[in-house]
Amino acid sequence: MNFTFKRVLFSIFLGMALAAIMTEAAYFFLKKENREPGVIEIVIPAGTGELIRNGGASPSLPNDLRFVVGDTLKVINQDSENHKLGPLWIPANSSATQQLGTEENLIVECSFQASNYIGFTVQEPVTWRTRLSGMFFAGFPLSMIFAVYGGLVGSQKKKEKNEAVG
Repeated sequence: MNFTFKRVLFSIFLGMALAAIMTEAAYFFLKKENREPGVIEIVIPAGTGELIRNGGASPSLPNDLRFVVGDTLKVINQDSENHKLGPLWIPANSSATQQLGTEENLIVECSFQASNYIGFTVQEPVTWRTRLSGMFFAGFPLSMIFAVYGGLVGSQKKKEKNEAVG
């Protein structure tokens, strides 16, 4: 095996290894957003309707909700009043569900929020395929950069060595 071929193989290995480390570190630190689909429950506590009418804030919801495609949103109404969340009508002391099937950003009507609206973000879940494609799409260009710069450094050293000898 000649020296240039070994250098290119080493560059590919180094680029892919660094990309794998970087993408897996990002996956590890962002794990809250990267999960498998499941059932997400939102509970409307008793007395929420009256609290909202008096200008209070619902204690159960943040202003922005994040889901992954495939999640099932289950809203449990423990209040004595009917509530609405987007297309869901949740009668008093009952529950309603909705399958989140497409990637989208929504702002929907919400009767148990002081603002009467709430934002949803539905994103694609991160799977092993997306993780591998991230490693490849980061690793391949990085490998090529290492190969090019490795070739430039190698040819410069060879040129300096030939000048010193000659």
